[in-house]
Amino acid sequence: MSHRLHFPVLLLVVGCAKGTQTDTTTQADTTTQADTTTQADTHGESTASTVDPGGTSTTGGPVTADTSDASSTAESDASNEGSEATTVVDPPSSDDTSAQTGQDALGESTTETGDMQNTVLADGYPGDVGICDDPAVVWCEEFEAASVAMIAARYDQVQGQDHMQLVSDQPSQSGGTTAMAMTSAPGLPVDLYKMLPNHDELWVRWYANYEVDVTWHHSGMWFGGYNPPQSYPSPKAGNRPNGDERMSFALEPVYGSGAALRFDFYNYWRGMHSWTPDPFPPNDGTAYYGNGLVHQNGFTVDSGQWVCLEVHTRLNTDPGSADGAVLEVWKNDNLVERFDQTGPLGWWIRDKFCPMGVDGSECTDYPAPATELLDLQFRSAGELSLNAFWPQNYDPDRTATLTFDQMVVATTRIGCLR
Repeated sequence: MSHRLHFPVLLLVVGCAKGTQTDTTTQADTTTQADTTTQADTHGESTASTVDPGGTSTTGGPVTADTSDASSTAESDASNEGSEATTVVDPPSSDDTSAQTGQDALGESTTETGDMQNTVLADGYPGDVGICDDPAVVWCEEFEAASVAMIAARYDQVQGQDHMQLVSDQPSQSGGTTAMAMTSAPGLPVDLYKMLPNHDELWVRWYANYEVDVTWHHSGMWFGGYNPPQSYPSPKAGNRPNGDERMSFALEPVYGSGAALRFDFYNYWRGMHSWTPDPFPPNDGTAYYGNGLVHQNGFTVDSGQWVCLEVHTRLNTDPGSADGAVLEVWKNDNLVERFDQTGPLGWWIRDKFCPMGVDGSECTDYPAPATELLDLQFRSAGELSLNAFWPQNYDPDRTATLTFDQMVVATTRIGCLR
């Protein structure tokens, strides 16, 4: 079984529903960052003039930063917005989960699978064989199919299908036979998008292999949510979310280059900061781009090798505060960073939150007292949930290959291949 979409309670399998590739709009994207740090931030976004299906126009373009401040950056992005692909029945409520979950003595999430109690989901499925059928799994993609077209049919929207290829290269210990290579073309989005049933907490685990000697743009895993749920991505680059309509959590190469190329978040939520100086400017489509949060030199991309990545997001239970919210990230089963209401303390440098103890020069070159908690009020309305899954490889300037495999979305910690 290569893919499975579980709806809570009913466990209705709909992963095979055919998606339609409807948006192949060529999108311009430029990066015009200015940064006087010794290590320049080369990651940015620009917004092309587009109109979403609701009729809302979003327009952006190159932005020139005020380089009088050493930490200022200017960014521009092609928003990579799609158009509606299919009519999708509203998913049922996610108040009930399909797996029995709990915590072990170390505070790790546990899942009961049959008579086995596992620290992480992958413990019960060596090589991931059978993991897609576990009731805790919301979406699963192993890229086991006879053609790219068969993979594409599982998604609500696909862009750049001609630039996707099934390859035999696999992560070690995988029980499969193929992975998906996505090769960017200048200005052409290459991505898969799936609308999921609403959840307030999800773990997303995937394997990625990045081509060596490449400076990436938006190449990695994006997930999050829209209210109401929608069958196409609409990131609205440059705009800060209001808290009731959208949020996104992205993990991709952001800082450094060569062997020092590093992953970081590139997140949009209501509490994000602008790249411009305080006070924050109007939300005019040019002032807010994804925020970096980790800033660890050891969080390397390891180009040319398979890496296992996992992100856990729990939304705030009280729309009026950050109560209950958690954001975590692992690499190769090692916890890289965890944000909750107890810490870590840190400080902001424009659009970068710097937790205490980080060693990325984008933070250490501008030290400040670590007195703030990261604002985890991801939403201001309970109707906004996690319901969007969007792996992608997009670059406005170059051709480069990013290969994905073993992508799992679940209601419990997943872990790497066993």
